[in-house]
Formats: sequence, structure tokens, C-alpha cells
Amino acid sequence: MAVHLRLLLALLVAATFALAGGCLDGSPPPDTQVVRTITPDEAFAMIEERGDDPDFVIVDVRRPEEFAAGHIPGAININSAGFSEQIDGLDTEATYLIYCQWGARSAGVRELMRDAGFREVYEIEGGVSAWEAAGLPVTG
Repeated sequence: MAVHLRLLLALLVAATFALAGGCLDGSPPPDTQVVRTITPDEAFAMIEERGDDPDFVIVDVRRPEEFAAGHIPGAININSAGFSEQIDGLDTEATYLIYCQWGARSAGVRELMRDAGFREVYEIEGGVSAWEAAGLPVTG
């Protein structure tokens, strides 16, 4: 009897997952929005895994002179001060990894992107300062 109950429970969980639109590859369902803060180490792992994907974009939201002084390899620079004017030119279906110096400016950009309906946005906790403190690479 216990085996049948476990089988029934497993089928119920699988059916619930399927009805909720879950994806077996770990990606969010198409209609789900993922907006969260991740550690520098998690961000580095994400870059290692998805760095060649054209739908994965690393965005440094600091001022151009800060960006020029050192940034995460592969990042583009969109200054947070003008981000709201440039947001319409970005693909809401792409995956974004955003950061600033300490996390304050990127938090504001993260919320702009959430409100604009971007599907997947990750913010590096502590910004490039935490990234460098973790011994991760910068270029510039």
C-alpha cells in the first residue's frame, strides 16, 4: 500500500509541475519572471555557463569613466542615469546580469527592468566591489 501511495504522490507532483509550466532544464517557464540578487560566485558561474549565449547580456550600469577603469569581462556599459531612456531598445526575453559599484544603482535598474516586464534579471550582490573582493577577474 505504501508503494502505491508513493507512486500516486510522485505522479501528483509531476502533474502539478507540468501544469505549472515548469521546465525540466531548470529554466523558468516562458510566462514566469525571475528577478533576483545573486552572489559574485553565482554570477561568475553563470558567465562561465552562458557567456557565449547571445541572449545573455552583462550590463555595467556605472558611469563611463568607472566602466573604463575596470569592468567584468564581456560587460556592456549603460549608465544608470540614462537607463530608462535606453530600456526600450533592450530585448525583454534575454537574460541580464547587472551590476554597479556597490549595489545601489543596480538595485534601481533591477526594479525598472522588473516593472518593464523583463523575463530574467540577475543583480550581483555588492556590485563590482564584491566581485573584485572575491578575486574574480576585471578588465579595462
